[in-house]
Amino acid sequence: MGLGFGPLADHRPDGQAKTVQRFGLDFGTTNSSLTWVRGEGQVALCDLDPAAANPHVLRSLLYFSRESRGFVVGRRAIDEYLNEDMHGVLIQSMKTFLADNSFEQTWIHDRYYRLEDLIAVIFRHVRATIAALTDDDAFMMIGRPAIFVEQPERERLAQDRLRKAAHLAGFFDVQFQYEPIAAGLAYESTLRAPAVALIADLGGGTSDFTVMRLGADTPGDRREDILATRGVQVGGDTFDARVMEHRLTKYFGAGTTHRSMEGHDLPFPRQLLSTLSRWHQIPFLRTPETREFLRRVQRTSSDPRAVAAFRALIDGNYAFFVFHEIEHAKTLLSDHDEARIAFARDGIDIDERLRRDDFERFIAADQARIARCMHEVLASAGVQPADIGAVFLTGGSAQVPAIRRLFAREFGEERLVAQDYLTTVAFGLGLSAARAEISPEA
Repeated sequence: MGLGFGPLADHRPDGQAKTVQRFGLDFGTTNSSLTWVRGEGQVALCDLDPAAANPHVLRSLLYFSRESRGFVVGRRAIDEYLNEDMHGVLIQSMKTFLADNSFEQTWIHDRYYRLEDLIAVIFRHVRATIAALTDDDAFMMIGRPAIFVEQPERERLAQDRLRKAAHLAGFFDVQFQYEPIAAGLAYESTLRAPAVALIADLGGGTSDFTVMRLGADTPGDRREDILATRGVQVGGDTFDARVMEHRLTKYFGAGTTHRSMEGHDLPFPRQLLSTLSRWHQIPFLRTPETREFLRRVQRTSSDPRAVAAFRALIDGNYAFFVFHEIEHAKTLLSDHDEARIAFARDGIDIDERLRRDDFERFIAADQARIARCMHEVLASAGVQPADIGAVFLTGGSAQVPAIRRLFAREFGEERLVAQDYLTTVAFGLGLSAARAEISPEA
């Protein structure tokens, strides 16, 4: 397959030749991966987190250490969070806030941080990884969802924030590629004959679709081969939220009442329970006002232990571990009919059995939204399911049996194709970087 070119040579103002190395970065809601275009356009995965079980995959989270007064990322962030008894600040799923115009800044330790400041911490880690590989300048092809949100001004905000974060990290030659298109290019590298394919990138924050003509040795930037692209804000985090909502909020006050100052029985605040389902927002409940409110509620609650567990979840920063248990159970349900969710610490005592059929019932409405988006992209491309030669599935949520069955029912199991669920997009971004035209002034 023709991959364009590898490193680009041009000249500095002083006449010295410079070489620009090409990289592809998949900055994901849950995980991130980096690829490097080597030699004649060969794409290689980089070790982005050597301490992790899979060094090619960096967890997209960061931790502010109170002891070192600085940020660490990935596996080291989790380790230091545990070593410091979870007293610092662990921040996750930053990508989900990119299109949120209400998120302007957050207070961490002794200063305010904008969202792009936080994402730049991840990007600086990427830059340090690249600096260890080469002294050359870096061109970066960064992935983005097919859609952040269906509002043009917030779409622009999301991509502008990504670009600003890249600039803060020292990446000034940056382009963007839709993640499902990158996944399509990765799949295309395995093809021996042309095909019209549906690419489904089912990640932690969004489910993105592209209908694309794929074929061996097709030159150019491929814009004419992209028939349609669509996305919906449903992903693995959504499925985890449904488990919390339907099975675990009872451990934190759902169904309880408390007494108002006027003597009326009031239900536990729905807004607080809703925030529990958006696990990446739980750390932001650690405000003096929320803590004082929960203390008052606990005093007159019909179940003071449940309210105490809610307070412990916030004060102990345990949300990461509770949702880790949910995610682990979800993974087990891919191969088993039942899984257990268990977590016990500081008054939190969760012990819940989750059956696969219940889980699938919880996510049925979300699955329907994914199906609608899939049908919309086919209609926009002007094709029928029978016209699709292959369905390429990538992203962690593609491993959920109910989601795979959705595609098997529509297209047939024989047309479903999958590669590495976590690094395929990064590989395709490397292919995009290899083809990209780089400005000589960059």
